[in-house]
Amino acid sequence: MVRTPGLGRIVLALALLAILLLPQSLERHTEMWDPRLMPPARCRQHRNPRRNLERWLRRWARRQRQRPQPKRPRRRRAKGKRPVSAPVRAQSALPMPLHLARRKAKAQRATATPPPPLEPPDPLADLRARRGWVDCILRLELWRVLVRIRWPHGPRCPHCGEKDPQYLELIDPTYRDGLGRWQCRVCAEAGDPGEGGTFTPLTGTILDGMRVDIRTFWLIVEGFVEGKASVETAEEARVNRHTSDRLFRLLRAAIYQTRSTEPIALGPEDVVEGDEVYITAGLKGQAGGQVLDRPPRRRGLKRRGRGTWDSDKVPVFGLLRRDGEVRLFVLRNVQTETILPIVKQMVRQGARVYTDNYSIYHFLSQEGYQHATVNHNAGEYARGEVHCNTMECTWSWLRQMVRTYRGISKVYLPLYVAQFEFFYNRRHKNTWNRTLDLLAVVLQVDGKALQECVEGRHLAKVCPVAG
Repeated sequence: MVRTPGLGRIVLALALLAILLLPQSLERHTEMWDPRLMPPARCRQHRNPRRNLERWLRRWARRQRQRPQPKRPRRRRAKGKRPVSAPVRAQSALPMPLHLARRKAKAQRATATPPPPLEPPDPLADLRARRGWVDCILRLELWRVLVRIRWPHGPRCPHCGEKDPQYLELIDPTYRDGLGRWQCRVCAEAGDPGEGGTFTPLTGTILDGMRVDIRTFWLIVEGFVEGKASVETAEEARVNRHTSDRLFRLLRAAIYQTRSTEPIALGPEDVVEGDEVYITAGLKGQAGGQVLDRPPRRRGLKRRGRGTWDSDKVPVFGLLRRDGEVRLFVLRNVQTETILPIVKQMVRQGARVYTDNYSIYHFLSQEGYQHATVNHNAGEYARGEVHCNTMECTWSWLRQMVRTYRGISKVYLPLYVAQFEFFYNRRHKNTWNRTLDLLAVVLQVDGKALQECVEGRHLAKVCPVAG
């Protein structure tokens, strides 16, 4: 009887067969592949900076959104005001990876334009910080110039008028950095109730008690001579506006008090031109002690024709000798009775006088003057040497000077007219010589009386208006 193998034996036999055949199959498989055909080992792939930056920015923005934001205070709109737009919050600068920052900086250096060369330092910086030429001169020298103008012939006592050097002693040469202080033995022995007979070059002048330093004083005087306004001069001198304005008023009052009353024409060889002009000026502030409870001042007067003091078109009468000086007078009205004494004082009989055909000048022929006229209404402005165009040109300069001050009270108009007359008669001199002439004039007037008028706002007493 033949026995059939069981299932277990069959499985065991197949397993043994597989074990015997497996090494041979492995050897055949290995021999079929070349090691060089094996794929390379896994390595780091090439970077993509742009994709990496985008991925990094998306992650940073997601973290910022997830971060809790503080609540901003609620802004309320004020009543009666326009809503103000909220300021735009500056976006936070995003940090940039180091390698991208280096690459960006390199690209900027390659494409950027070269920076402009640095400006060399200003070698005159220390001089530009100063105010003018006076800052380059010692204070002692500036005081010496002023003292010499005050005393051209040596010191003189302002109390008793003593000028003998043996009775005048310089007791303090360093007073106020070079101004000096003197003592008069005559006043001291007479028992002067003041300061023992002591005085300075400024005693008794309009500069007595001046607190500004000598350099500032010279700057203010230079601005006055050049025809500048007090506000502009105060800005250049670096002082308060009221300081320069007070000194300007004192200078104008001193010029008005020392104006010349000598005649400008002495005989038939002199030619004089006469004319009048009307300056728009009214009451302004408390000038001349005027009260403020009055109607407002009329501005922008465009009324044609002649004016008077009451109509705020103040007449100014002028007499000019050709190639000579000019005399100007502020009047309340232009009538024959008003200008007759002025013409007789300033022009001697027999001189040639040329005017227009205004009826107020008809008395000149009867008073012994060689009078000739031109008819402006008929278009006649010159007939040979007969004309008054020189005087007309002078009025254009006067209007230009008045326009600088942006409105003048008619109470103080004579002071400005006197200032214009003073510098017009010295128009052929330079600024330095006009400054010397100005200081020589203002240092000889009674300063105490003028100071009281300026500080008490009674300056109108200094410049009364005729007519």
